[in-house]
Amino acid sequence: MWEMIISMGPMFWLMMFFAVLALAVVAERLFYFHRVNINSGDFLRGLSALMRSGQYNEALHEVRRLPGPMARVVESVLSRPKLERSELRDIAMEAASVEVYRVERYVRILLVCATVLPLLGILGTLLAMVAFYEQPGITDGAAALPQVAETIERALLLSAAGIAIAIPCYLFYMYLASRARKIINNIERAGLECVHIICDARAEAKNTTAAEKAAPRTCRSGSCSITATEETASEKE
Repeated sequence: MWEMIISMGPMFWLMMFFAVLALAVVAERLFYFHRVNINSGDFLRGLSALMRSGQYNEALHEVRRLPGPMARVVESVLSRPKLERSELRDIAMEAASVEVYRVERYVRILLVCATVLPLLGILGTLLAMVAFYEQPGITDGAAALPQVAETIERALLLSAAGIAIAIPCYLFYMYLASRARKIINNIERAGLECVHIICDARAEAKNTTAAEKAAPRTCRSGSCSITATEETASEKE
């Protein structure tokens, strides 16, 4: 095995550099996606319960305790609960667009590796064939059969190594890109849902306050039942 690697020359070590780089990207992204994974349904339900009960500070405190881009987007919306719906929606979308870079960071390196590695393998094959035919006496038929077989083996191994490393790089790129897209969709959904929760909680609070002001008032002793309308009329008289 070691002799086979030595026979492929420096081009193989260049391909191994891209392979190690791709492996590092896969490990880092998998760890990042696992760390920021949040159940958006439970998160939004708990947030809605706190907001409808008027506990804005508690909701903001709980959001700040959570890691990841979804919590940061929701925090940017919760920090400005008195703005209008359109303004809150703009804030949510702007915060989500900032988090897109963090989610998709390094993923395209896998696509670069998957594209470059086969080209390096083909380049190594061509260079091996050119180096073989540049030897003196080769064109005159003076090359021995073992030497020809060794050159062909080296050339084919370089192409095979490039393709073999590029295939998992491309598969991991497709997987991580799909997972990143899913996380981005959840982030945008959480931001918009937070806007709706804030506006609905605000509307419910206003309706409750208006209903309390319009409700009839009775004496504490229970001996009289004069409503607010009757009191106003008696005051005018």
